[in-house]
Amino acid sequence: MPNGQMFILLSFIIILMACGHPKSEKLSSLDLTPYGLPLSIHAPDSADVMKKEYNIMRDITIRKGDHFYVQIFESLATSDAAEVKRSQLESVKQDKYFKELILEEENGFIFRKELDSALVDYDFRYIRIMDDKEIIFQTGLIGTFTLEDVEQMYKAVSKK
Repeated sequence: MPNGQMFILLSFIIILMACGHPKSEKLSSLDLTPYGLPLSIHAPDSADVMKKEYNIMRDITIRKGDHFYVQIFESLATSDAAEVKRSQLESVKQDKYFKELILEEENGFIFRKELDSALVDYDFRYIRIMDDKEIIFQTGLIGTFTLEDVEQMYKAVSKK
């Protein structure tokens, strides 16, 4: 391949890579107290926050674009954080799409799912117990997320 064509090919590849997945967006503190949850997480500026109240739980979603979508479920605590995490991990591992655990910490974990051989997705769970409330953080129920997306969301809720 002549040098001119090689230069054009390499330039094209670099442009494609630059146009791919956006860099992680800068996050700032988001107070969830106005939504009935007395805590803060990190989220992109001007993220949409939506709250739904059910008889036994509260569902709060924080979303910005296709790469940041955190869902928070709050209900009465049934046990300590370690037991809730163990139960969540057991449930996730029983899912037929579960493939591997990427990160496991005291109050949370990140994992990989394969919906088919071409579609890989990542998700997380992070658990907090506040007074008599059990709070479970995870990716939003709609969407497919890269490992970079999920690591950013996990850090946003675990304050790492």
